Order: sequence, then structure tokens, then C-alpha cells
Amino acid sequence: MHLSKDGMIEEIKESLVTESDLGFLKSLDETTLEKIHKEIHDYIHRTEELQKPVFKVMAVSTQFIPNFIIAKLAHDYLTPYIIAQVVIYMDPKAAAKIGKSLRIDYMGQVALYASPEITARIGNLMETNIVAQVVKDLAAKNFHSKLGELADLLEDRVMLEIIKVLRDGKIVGNIANSMVNEEKIVRIAQQMPPDIRSGAKAQLESLGNKLSERF
Repeated sequence: MHLSKDGMIEEIKESLVTESDLGFLKSLDETTLEKIHKEIHDYIHRTEELQKPVFKVMAVSTQFIPNFIIAKLAHDYLTPYIIAQVVIYMDPKAAAKIGKSLRIDYMGQVALYASPEITARIGNLMETNIVAQVVKDLAAKNFHSKLGELADLLEDRVMLEIIKVLRDGKIVGNIANSMVNEEKIVRIAQQMPPDIRSGAKAQLESLGNKLSERF
């Protein structure tokens, strides 16, 4: 799929996990931007491949360490990127238990580094209020594309519960705008509280997304 300039810039922003405004990249011609996008993607892939054996060993070691100690080690010594790679090789239930001990901002960073599939698998098993706080934190930092990918993969039940905890139609609208699975969000919209649904509809309308007509 060919990405627009805005799409490439958003992917670069998420790959680098930065809150900085990368709008200046729009001044680059599309060919140059495509090269930068590809180089960053390839570099991250090469790094992950080289480090896989280490992450696998770390995942096994978590079975013998209490969760609160893992959380302490993570906050003080391990970057969110490392944790995101380790959970790939962990049982989702075990990863969800560790997540309860992590700070909300830290978990948000982990979610950005981890694949949407892994994040959704763990998110489906976590307490809804914790996941909702992570979603709110990422939304405040404008990582809507990543949230859209996650929303496409979360179970309907979990997503609806998160929406009810958020109580913010604007956030829901921004996430819906980034989702690919339109049937899913329309289906869930029918079950949203009226105020959240109307707020999401209004946000979609302001973004020029025709999906609002189905809310």
C-alpha cells in the first residue's frame, strides 16, 4: 500500500516514538521521504533481529521474578523498547499481570514499540480502567494511528468497556478515524452511551470522515 506524505511522517513518528512535531518533513520531496521512511524501518528491523536471542532469555527469566521487582527493574533500568520486545516471547496472561505494576506513561511507550497484535492480545486480558488510561495518555500525545491499529484488533467487548471508561467522544472519534475495520466501529457505536456516540460522530464530521453518517 502506497503511503501519503502524512502517512509516512506519522509512521516515522511512531517508529521513533517521539512526541516532537515532525511536520517539517513535509518540505521534503516524496522520493527522499520514502528513502528516510525505509531506512528507519530497515534499521529497526535489523536491530530487532540481532537482539532476539537476548529478549527470549529475558522472557524466560520473568517466570522466576516477582512482578513488582520486574516493574522496578523496568522503570529504573530497562527502556520501554526492551520490554516491548520481551513480551513477544511471554505468555499474554503473564505480561498482563506485569502490566498492572507499570506506570501508565511507561505502558504507553511499550504499546508504541510493540506490534498492535501483541498489544491487543495483552490488552484483552488487562483491567479495562488501566487500558483506558493508556489510551487516554496516547491520545493526548496524538498517537491516533497506533490507537486505530489497536482498536481494530481488540475484542469488541473490551473496546466498548474502554470507551465507557474514557467518556470522551472526541478521543473515540479520532480513533475511529484511524481504524480500518469500519464495520467494527459502527457495530460498537450502536452500543455506546448516547453522549459518547454523538461526540464521536461530531469529531468524525469535523475530520471530514463520511463514517460519521453511519454513527
